[in-house]
Amino acid sequence: MRQLLIGVVAGMLLPLYPAQANIQTDLETGLPLTEVIQHAIAEAVSVENIMAQLLIDCKPIPADDSEEETIGCGFGTAESIVSAAASSFSEDPDALKLIGQAGIDKGLTEDQLIAIALNNGLDPTALLPATAAGPAAGPETAGAGTLLPTTLGTATGGGGGGSASPSS
Repeated sequence: MRQLLIGVVAGMLLPLYPAQANIQTDLETGLPLTEVIQHAIAEAVSVENIMAQLLIDCKPIPADDSEEETIGCGFGTAESIVSAAASSFSEDPDALKLIGQAGIDKGLTEDQLIAIALNNGLDPTALLPATAAGPAAGPETAGAGTLLPTTLGTATGGGGGGSASPSS
């Protein structure tokens, strides 16, 4: 009876579906980067972990005089990895910032990130790191004590004296 109980409990602990392969296994079987990333997303792997597993052994590859330097990684170029990740996370602005920063950390230039963004139909600023000026502050994000103009102008044409013009 005890063995039966242990068998039932063990059976309940196993998932009802076959386990998804991890990133390393997917890459070794030759799956395209986008599929590898989609599998990782389905397994709820964080974007940081995905990028850390894909952007390994990255080194500059000497370029011809007419080419920009390429960064080669264990599973492709840094550009192709960042592009596949950007495509997979195109609806997640926070993930895109992390992906862009991971690319910068591995040696990609801002020009390369802009090209990746445009090739994936994304706003280039989605992948670029924040500028020194920081994010744009609108009325809803301005700090306490910040004076903001209520209007920058009106289209009412309301110049002149304090009395209303007669209607015609």
